Amino acid sequence: MPEPKKHNVAGGIALLMIGLVILIPSGLCTGIMAGAAIWSMFASPASGLTLLPTALTVGGPFVAVGSVLVWQGIKRLRADR
Repeated sequence: MPEPKKHNVAGGIALLMIGLVILIPSGLCTGIMAGAAIWSMFASPASGLTLLPTALTVGGPFVAVGSVLVWQGIKRLRADR
């Protein structure tokens, strides 16, 4: 029976922490900008969703990268069990 691959616990914790450092601020900023865009759409429907594509274009890649790093860190930590 082949032995499972052992991962370094420190690497998993590092991925998790770096991912959270990227994900939390960029997620908050993107969420606030997107919320403001949706709020302004309801306040004055003529303005449309002009800020939402900008928020998702600027903040979306950072949220995605942070999420992937967090997921890989969790996956690596769970693999050691």
